[in-house]
Formats: sequence, C-alpha cells, structure tokens
Amino acid sequence: MKMRFVSVLMVGLILFSMALPTSYAREKTLNELLAEAKANRDAYNKAKNEKALTEEERNQATAEKKQVEGEIASIETQLESISSQIEEIKKDIEKKDEQMKDIMSFVQVTNGDSNYLEYIFGATDFTDFIYRVSVAEQLGDYNEKLIEEYNKDVEELDKKQSELNTKQSELTTKQQQLAVLEAKLNEEIETITEGMMSKDEEYKTTISLINNLKKLNCDGNQTLTQCQNALNDQRPDGIVVTGKTYMPLATGRVSSDYGNRSGGFHTGVDFSDRTNNDSVYPVAAGQVVKITYPAYSGACGNHIVYVYHTGLGFTTSYWHLTSVSVRVGQGVNPDTKLGTIGGPSYTDECASGGHVHLNVFRGLHTTNSGRLNPHNYITNIPSKGVYFTSYYGSRR
Repeated sequence: MKMRFVSVLMVGLILFSMALPTSYAREKTLNELLAEAKANRDAYNKAKNEKALTEEERNQATAEKKQVEGEIASIETQLESISSQIEEIKKDIEKKDEQMKDIMSFVQVTNGDSNYLEYIFGATDFTDFIYRVSVAEQLGDYNEKLIEEYNKDVEELDKKQSELNTKQSELTTKQQQLAVLEAKLNEEIETITEGMMSKDEEYKTTISLINNLKKLNCDGNQTLTQCQNALNDQRPDGIVVTGKTYMPLATGRVSSDYGNRSGGFHTGVDFSDRTNNDSVYPVAAGQVVKITYPAYSGACGNHIVYVYHTGLGFTTSYWHLTSVSVRVGQGVNPDTKLGTIGGPSYTDECASGGHVHLNVFRGLHTTNSGRLNPHNYITNIPSKGVYFTSYYGSRR
C-alpha cells in the first residue's frame, strides 16, 4: 500500500543523511542530490575497480610468497644432503688414510723421507732396488692424490653450502617482505570494501527516496525543506501521524523495563507475548531505514529492524526477531508485521526467553548509540509485569 506519509519519512531520511547545515551551505535541491548520488555511484564503481586491482596484486604476492616458501624448503633439503655428503667424504678420507698407513707399514715405509730411503736402500739387488723405489713412489703419490681429491670435493661442497645459506637468507627476507605486503594489501582491500558498501548503499537509498518523492509530485528543483513543507500535513489513510502510538505486540506484558537492573543498565523495554501471537509491529507509522541480520548463529539481537517515525521525530528499533517481513525503504503502519518475535538463548546469546526489545532514538537513527527511555516517547506503556492489549487495524 502506497502512502503519502512515506514521502515525509523519505524526506526526513535524506535531510538527516545528506543535507548540509544551512549555516554552512545552501540547501540542495532534489536534482542536485540526485546528481550527488550518481557521483557517489561513480565513486563506488571506481572503488570496485581499485579493489579488483588490489586483489590481483595481493594474489600475485601470495603466489610469489608460496613459491619462495617452496624454494626455501628445497634449499633446506639440499643443505641436509650436502651436510650428509661432507660427513661421508670425511669418513672416507679417514678410512683411505688408514689403509695407506697400513700398506706403508707393511712395506716398512711409515712416514718421512729417511724411512723411504731406509726401505729403498734395503734392496738385495738392483732389481729389488728398482721395485722398491717404484712401490714407494706409487703409494705416496696415490695417497697424496686421493686425499687431495677428497679435500677438493669437501671444499666444493663447503662452497655450495655457503651459497645455499646465502640464498636461503635472501629468500627468508623476501618471504617476510611478501608477508608484510600481503597483509598491507588485505588491509587496503578491507578499507576499499567498507567505502564501497557505504557509497553503494547511499546511492541506492538516495535514488529510491528521491524517485518516490518525485512520484508524490515533489519538483526536482525544490529543496528538501520545501518538499517536506508541501507534504507535511498529509495523512495516510486517515492516520494521524503525530501523537498516537501503540505497543509492538497485539497482546503481552512488559517483562523488563528501561533503567538499572541486575546485570547492568537496560537500554529499552522488553515486551513478552502471552498468547503465542508471534507478530511484531511498529509503534507508529514510519519507514524502515535499516535491517541488521545476524553475523552468525545465535548472534546478539538476532534480526533487528529500525523504523523512522518522521511525524513523531524519533526512530525505534526492534531486537531479537527470528525473521523479518519488511524491507529497507518500505513504509509501514502500526498494523504492518515487521517480523517474528524471538529471543530464546539458542537463537540469541543476549536473550534468555522469547520477547521483543524496543529501543527509542531521537531523530533518524541507524546505530545503537543514544538510546532513550521509551516511556517518554511511547504512550501508555504499562509498568513491568502488567499485561496489555493493543488492538489496531488488522492486528490479530
């Protein structure tokens, strides 16, 4: 059902969220606000592109970091292998050296030039002399060559090990730098995303509100104040938009009041249903300006609906709903079902039983700061523990 009263609510929303104070700037016309909304939409698309580019850069950094981690793992494996090879070569050198000593001892050549001479000049004849010279030279040369080759292998392995250690250090530094870059890019993506959501939501809300105002014969060259003044006295379906308010349930009782209680200060009034009628209604005509859906199962508040009452000058919010029957921007009457009452602890960590928690805020409000005493704004709220019946229209 389309109501002219919705237009007043729409004006109030735009006035609150977009218009600059008159002491600082001229009030904008609907057409100017529309152009501003489109500019915000362009900013949203630009941010969207920036986000895509940043995500691509982040993904590249992540892939490169993963590659570096693989290279580091490969180097660690190579270093382990080299260490093992060096140990095996050293053991082999020691083994061969012992074998040489045993052979030299067998032919009575232990060490030093004098012993070689003693062995050589101990020949019985010239043939034996030539043989002994040959054996001594061959064994000495072989032993020296063998040890020289092994030492060269160890030297080369030491060099390779040093190079790998240097590369490992460089890769570890690069890995740390990539991790910092990855974290920075993730933070930038989060910041861009927050800005995108804000601009996109503002664009959609503003376009919807201005288009609805124009459908109600507001001129694009009018300011919001001029449009509001033209529509301010209109009433939807005979409902007086100032003064009269109702309970959020058709029947029930006040189970917890505003003010101090055990466990801390209670920021609203809790209404419990006594007839298992699960419908929750707005306390007056208005417009749905925000709906909060639970971030996880059992989240505090569960589904929350915010309704702005332009004619009354305040916003109400309804907590602990297990389902929502309205949408943002929808005009509502006191007989419009907002959602289903909830509150059991297994569906809402901030509630121990089924009820709806009512908050009141001055003016248009979409956050939880500045909650006021509902008794000062909603007429005829009974005292704690008192049952009530609040029939209105199709409530049943």
